[in-house]
Amino acid sequence: MTPSHGHRSDLRAGGQHGPRAGLDERGFTLVEILTVVAILGIMSALALVGYTKNIRNARRTEVIGDLSNLSLRENAMLSARGHYASTASGEDDTYPVTPGELANHTGAIPWDINHAGYTRDAVAIGTPYFRAGGLEHGFDVMNFMPERAASWCVYGVISGDGTTGEFGDEPPGGGLGQQVFPAGDPQLQRFYARDWFYAFAKCDFDRDGVFWEFTTAQFSTEVSMGDTNYGE
Repeated sequence: MTPSHGHRSDLRAGGQHGPRAGLDERGFTLVEILTVVAILGIMSALALVGYTKNIRNARRTEVIGDLSNLSLRENAMLSARGHYASTASGEDDTYPVTPGELANHTGAIPWDINHAGYTRDAVAIGTPYFRAGGLEHGFDVMNFMPERAASWCVYGVISGDGTTGEFGDEPPGGGLGQQVFPAGDPQLQRFYARDWFYAFAKCDFDRDGVFWEFTTAQFSTEVSMGDTNYGE
């Protein structure tokens, strides 16, 4: 039996319009695209924050290691030479640059064993905290060098012969010196009656003008964080 023309016409109509009528061929809307972009942006920001935090923690660990190393070398200096060594006359007298200059450097700052700030050979005779021990001061007399001979932070060591010594050196009355040796604390006053020192580091890990400060002293094996850290 031969199909009628009308039946063939119905099959063609069904093949062309029946299945295609149920397909949804629209694309993504602008709102959907913007939502995806926003989610990707948030994920990228979170990843960057985590990465930055890990880098900062690694640099902080290096600083703690450097100050612990300095402390060991200072105590060896006292045993061998009878006095501690200073590298700074104040807390802004740091190496390899001053705290305020950190923001001008994007990476770790190299150390130079011939630089006057490293050897302190040019410090004038009679400069406070450089009087005890004669010319035996500076990072060079302690053979100190940070890891990779470069640092993200600036360092300093202030020392003296104590209130009962020849020069009667007391720790600085402000800044980190005040935090390490609080005025009026009889327990800590005995720690600077004789030879004393404190080593410190000032760090601007993100180069945004916000400092982390670290200290250690002759009466402690630990490295402490200063009270002025704002938490980068």
